[in-house]
Amino acid sequence: MKYRSLTDEELNELETEFKHFLITNNVYTEEWEELNKKKDVRVQELVDLFSDLVLDKALKNINYLEHITASDIKAFGCFENEMVLIGITSSNNELDFTKNSLADFNDDLDIFKTSKGYSEDREEEVFQLLESGCSIIDEERFKKLELAYTYSTKSIKN
Repeated sequence: MKYRSLTDEELNELETEFKHFLITNNVYTEEWEELNKKKDVRVQELVDLFSDLVLDKALKNINYLEHITASDIKAFGCFENEMVLIGITSSNNELDFTKNSLADFNDDLDIFKTSKGYSEDREEEVFQLLESGCSIIDEERFKKLELAYTYSTKSIKN
């Protein structure tokens, strides 16, 4: 198993797709019901395989993630061949990124940007970030943080 098993609730939401998946794998309604009654090990194997297919497809569509703690913000751009990280921290320990808006930080922000290639499969790394507490964000949010980084590194010219 590559990711995790879908929950019963998630499987119920995808009931039609799961039925199609079973048919594609030559498991029809009667056989599925019989396997379930016997608590056959193949039931979990099929659920795991379906789960991986569903999650893999969903993870391919995730491009931007964010993790916010009291002490920092980390935004991840999950591109085809690399992941870009924009990090924001504050030298002011009294400020809390989970409670204050960025406007409250004035000049107390340190912004950095870095990138790296994937050490594993892209989707596996995205999954690990989600499991560690990241939330999905849209491109606009990521671009705003990237713009903040760009302006923080420009030298002031007279």
